[in-house]
Amino acid sequence: MKQYVLVAGVDYEFKGVDFRVIADRRRAWLERRNTKKEDLRFVTMDVRSGEVQVRTVTFAGGRRTEAVTATKAFTPVTRASYATSGGHTRFKPNQPGVMGITDVFHRVVTIGAISPGTVMELSIFSHGWMGGPILVNSTDDRMHEVAVPMPIGPPVVTLVPVAGTSRDPDDKDGRSGLDFRAPTMDTADLDSFRKAFHTDGISWLWGCAFPKVVNHSLWAMQHAPTYRSSGLAEDTVLRLDDVTPDDVASLEDVLHPLLGTFPSRQTITLKFGFLRWAFCAKNQSSYAVALAAATQRPVRAALLGTYAEYDTTGDMLMNVPAKFGAHFAFYKNYLGLPLDPEGRRYGVYPPALVCAPAPAP
Repeated sequence: MKQYVLVAGVDYEFKGVDFRVIADRRRAWLERRNTKKEDLRFVTMDVRSGEVQVRTVTFAGGRRTEAVTATKAFTPVTRASYATSGGHTRFKPNQPGVMGITDVFHRVVTIGAISPGTVMELSIFSHGWMGGPILVNSTDDRMHEVAVPMPIGPPVVTLVPVAGTSRDPDDKDGRSGLDFRAPTMDTADLDSFRKAFHTDGISWLWGCAFPKVVNHSLWAMQHAPTYRSSGLAEDTVLRLDDVTPDDVASLEDVLHPLLGTFPSRQTITLKFGFLRWAFCAKNQSSYAVALAAATQRPVRAALLGTYAEYDTTGDMLMNVPAKFGAHFAFYKNYLGLPLDPEGRRYGVYPPALVCAPAPAP
């Protein structure tokens, strides 16, 4: 039986977006395309309500039958789950009962152990950034708050350091450097996680991947007089006069081992091959690439420097705005990253994103 795992994060600013509604629309979208009337199972994990719903659709004798079970094993997320300071809303620490990304992956690992090769899609509907899906907007500060019982009076809260590659128990969001390695996933878990997916299975990160500095430095490159959206030779010299000091620092951070300190903070002049390599390297550090490597299946996600928005017509799901057309062309023509076949303008990351070598200095 084909399975779909649909995850709904929390709109932590509570501005009216309900990711569970979008996840349910995705389920309906997928079922409408089940013209062969295959048996399907939809697992919907709703972080905000703490509910896990399993909906099984079968067609015995050609007749559609639906069975739904739901459990609320996790603590719901409310406005009281957050603290606001300096205009920023953050998930409070020490809320162990709230569903997090490790619970999502544990579900997939279990499927891989029991029913390998059945997951067609893992979709995470949430806010996002290049570092991963933001399920609740928690903090990985490598310090865990622990309440220590006292003989008299209330417990005393103390901070315990989080060691090595262990995940911060207060953190519920995706972390590319921690999620797919021990102790979060040991070798057996990673094997089951990978085996859960059908050979045609995919993952989809529906949120943003919008470091402003990546967006702007891409834009500055595209406005260089000698830039072309395709066919540009590696040794073509580009002069980027529209960069900001932040753009310069961002590119220098990646290219410093090859080129040293850039001579100017107001302009960049270098071979196109270095820019291509730098933007590829930045994408290699994204959560989408880490998830693709972990699953060994393609991941559809917003390309670095682009963001997602909500559909206002049609499927009422999410899409990446068409205004990023110049970015799409760069990614397709120079990094080999096409857009998703559904026409939502998300990039398709392969199981291994390989960057062609940078040119000689």
